[in-house]
Amino acid sequence: MSDTKTEFDICAEDRVPVLLHRVDQLWRQLLDHELAHHGLSQAKWRTMAILSLYPEGLIQSELAEELGIEGPSLVAMIDRLSRDEWVERVQCGTDRRCKIIRLTERSLPLIDEIRASAEKLYARTFAEVDVPGVSIQDVERFFIALRDRLFDNLPEKKRQQRRRNLARAASEA
Repeated sequence: MSDTKTEFDICAEDRVPVLLHRVDQLWRQLLDHELAHHGLSQAKWRTMAILSLYPEGLIQSELAEELGIEGPSLVAMIDRLSRDEWVERVQCGTDRRCKIIRLTERSLPLIDEIRASAEKLYARTFAEVDVPGVSIQDVERFFIALRDRLFDNLPEKKRQQRRRNLARAASEA
């Protein structure tokens, strides 16, 4: 073992990479608790929340990309959401091999409840955080800049797919 100390320890609990993971993990746990009465697992509500950004739906590979998982891992989740009539599979008009996954009309009131729960949690949680001289808007601007910088460092193929998804979401909004 070396006595050499590094200036940046990526595994330290108080460093941005670990903090990002912890904050995300805690946020999801709190939202899971808020949504438990709906019988939705985190995987289900996250999938539905992503789909709500794309009213025309996403093909499975795009949805998997947005969720940060592999396509085959998503199949069972889509099957369950489809069986519960929260999502539907629709034939893609341009590629017979693809199915578009989109929310059903039945899911829209639930999406509103998910948003309302998230907004309440956001207001309750962020209202209690006070760092002198730092506003929530400052934090959001920082994270937007960080997200954009990280995005710029992705391989070109990933950036192209993400750009297409973001453009589609903007045009559907």
